[in-house]
Parts: sequence; C-alpha cells; structure tokens
Amino acid sequence: MDMPFNALKPACASVLDVIYPPKCVSCRTPGDWWCAACRASVERMGRHPCPHCLSTDLCHSSAGCTGTLPFLGVVSTGYYHSRPLRRLVAEIKFQGVTAAASSLEAYLASFTCPFPWSCEPRLQIQPMPLSASRERDRGFNQAAWIADRMRAAWKIRGSVADVLVRRPRSVTQAELDHEGGLRAANVRGAFAATRRLTGAILLVDDVVTTGSTAAEAARALLAAGAQRVYLATLAVGK
Repeated sequence: MDMPFNALKPACASVLDVIYPPKCVSCRTPGDWWCAACRASVERMGRHPCPHCLSTDLCHSSAGCTGTLPFLGVVSTGYYHSRPLRRLVAEIKFQGVTAAASSLEAYLASFTCPFPWSCEPRLQIQPMPLSASRERDRGFNQAAWIADRMRAAWKIRGSVADVLVRRPRSVTQAELDHEGGLRAANVRGAFAATRRLTGAILLVDDVVTTGSTAAEAARALLAAGAQRVYLATLAVGK
C-alpha cells in the first residue's frame, strides 16, 4: 500500500535534520530553527494595531481615529525592530528557511487574544501577492507560507481566496521613506482582483509598516465585492 505523502513528511524532516542540523535563525543555538528562548523574547505589543492608522499606543482610541486605512481589524504578533522576529522574517523571506514552520506555529499558538474576525461565519484568506519576477526569484511567496502557519496555529476556518494579482512597478516600497505620501502614491492601482468576491477576507503579509501596500490590496478586494477586510502580519515595522 502506498503511504500518503503527508505521512512521509515527519520522516523526511528527521532525515534532513540529521544532514543539516537545525540552528536558530536568530541566535544560532543548535537544536531548533527558531528556539523557544528567541520566541519568548520577541517584543510583543499590548494591543492590536489600530485598523485605521496602525497605532499600537495603549492610549490611542480607534473609535476617534482619523486614519484612512480600510481594515475592520488588524492583528500582528510583534515589533519588527525586535531582533528575533526580524531575523526570522529575513531568513524566511530572503533565504527560504521554511524548516522553521513548526517553530513559527508554536509561537503563533501562544497568542490567545480574541481575533477580530472570530465572529465571521465565512472567511477567505488572501496572502499578499508578489510580483511574478520576485516570486520566481525567491521560489515561493512567503506571505502564502505564513498564511498556512496562521491557519494551522490559530485554527482559522477559511479557504484561500488567491484572487489578487500584483501589477509591476519600477520602484519598490523598501526604497522609499516611511514618511509622507510617497509609499501610498507608489502602490496606487498596484493590485487587481481576478474575480468577484463576497463576505470577509483576511489579508496576510509578513510585515506592515505604513500600511500603504496592504491598504491598496484591501481596496482592490473591496472593489471586487468583499464586504470586510482584516489584516494579519507577523510584524509591525514601526
């Protein structure tokens, strides 16, 4: 009888761990791809980011906020300036260290706070799309990989929407200053949906900074018929 591929994964992982012994991507301690000590030392925020402006200030009132981000709720696990989280994101994004999947899921599972989408009867998950050239260079879309980890750790019941496409642009967001409107202008019209949508969408990305890129993606989802858009990221780059 043929053994299902999923049943072979643990055995394959064990063999690879022997050939390439795990070392923490942050502190380089042997034994785990992202060790428990580094996971515990991530600087977490005391509240969910404001869905209108991404403020994490405990004194900030979302109800009176004049920000224009189009999210109904935002969840992020920690600050990007926190070295363990920053190193993890970099290793996933630029080195393709997907062996850290179980470690990341353990970290995500430690978040027990209520999620803003918990009452949604139906939720579709949309990873932030990469440009075709960038996904080809990296070999995968890190946002889609992170979305899979979030679905498993947070027990999100929802299908993958996979309806957004990203139009090419000459300047990347990382090249632009965080201040001012340059980032917002650079991504205006950068996304399009390939079909009509209904209900609620959870947009997933690795890091959100000003929110310009995620907001433009959300507006494309809303224009395609989505009623509500939530955002989940590993880090806030404040």
